[in-house]
Amino acid sequence: MMTLHYQYFFSQRYAFIACHIMSWLFTYLMMTFIVMQNPYASWIETVYGAIFIFSGALVTYLIRCLYKKHIQHRSNLFQFMFLCVGSCLTTLFATTILLLGVFFIAHIGISRPIPASQFGFVIETVGLSNGINMLGLAMLWSLGYLALSKIKSLSEAHSLLTVSQLQALNSQLNPHFLFNAINDIRALILAQPTQARESLAELADMLRYSLQTNQDDKVALGEELENAQHYLNLCKIGLAERLQTDIDVAAEAVTLKVPKMVLQLCLENAIKHGIAKNRAGGLVSLKVRCDEKLFIEVMNPLIENAKPSGGLGLATKNIEKRLALLYKGEGSIKRVVREQRVVTCIELPKEAI
Repeated sequence: MMTLHYQYFFSQRYAFIACHIMSWLFTYLMMTFIVMQNPYASWIETVYGAIFIFSGALVTYLIRCLYKKHIQHRSNLFQFMFLCVGSCLTTLFATTILLLGVFFIAHIGISRPIPASQFGFVIETVGLSNGINMLGLAMLWSLGYLALSKIKSLSEAHSLLTVSQLQALNSQLNPHFLFNAINDIRALILAQPTQARESLAELADMLRYSLQTNQDDKVALGEELENAQHYLNLCKIGLAERLQTDIDVAAEAVTLKVPKMVLQLCLENAIKHGIAKNRAGGLVSLKVRCDEKLFIEVMNPLIENAKPSGGLGLATKNIEKRLALLYKGEGSIKRVVREQRVVTCIELPKEAI
């Protein structure tokens, strides 16, 4: 975890440095191009421009370092005021360095000498005009950096919110099922101790699976199928012959990614509304196929005289929210009635492990 943190830190730092250099280099090239349009300009103007722009780039980088270390968690007004003061300091420093460079280059004879009587005129002319330019550039840089930092903060906050929502939805196990499973296993302990041990192991595997953390809340379909089989086996203890199952999964789909717990939630919903309330029981079918997308169908009997809701139940609402968070509109779930059977249809993008 520490290694990942440092990798992220350095990647962010190098990205900023690259953008920082490119932005100031672009500014230098643009200013040089404009200055060189003057027929009286000489090559020495490019040297002055390099000194000026390098000074501004150096100070704004130092300001960014101070901002990251001490200012970014302060109030927005304080951050804005800090960057405004930083822009003024950048202007003062860059203009001072430029003037020193102009006088030094003239002193060593590279450019024309500047008479002492002209010092005030040079300071006023060069310092004022270039100072205004640098103040505008520094303010533009500060506002741009502040805007980007706020966008980044909002993006990180949104990512954290998404993760917390997924974790909350993923943890919604049905306590009623756990209560029934424990009672069913307790009833088996004396009559069928071997089956009781096997069922207890399956329940432990289910709980372990549900508690395992996953970075993007997606797992291989094969893992989901194994957990779903544990769930069906535990349900059969209480429902016995009333619950019949049929699982048909395309081989090429086993290694594709699906949201964690999605099959268990669908099967739980099918058993609750199609089997548990039906004295005769019935067949719960799970079919998975893949073409351009991954298609999952869970079917259960439609109980006579029952009025299926036009919307989604609580379990399928859970899945719908998770699909919205994970796939941004590319995943969908719907429930339809087809030949006296209720069919829950899930459509997902194909994502390999």
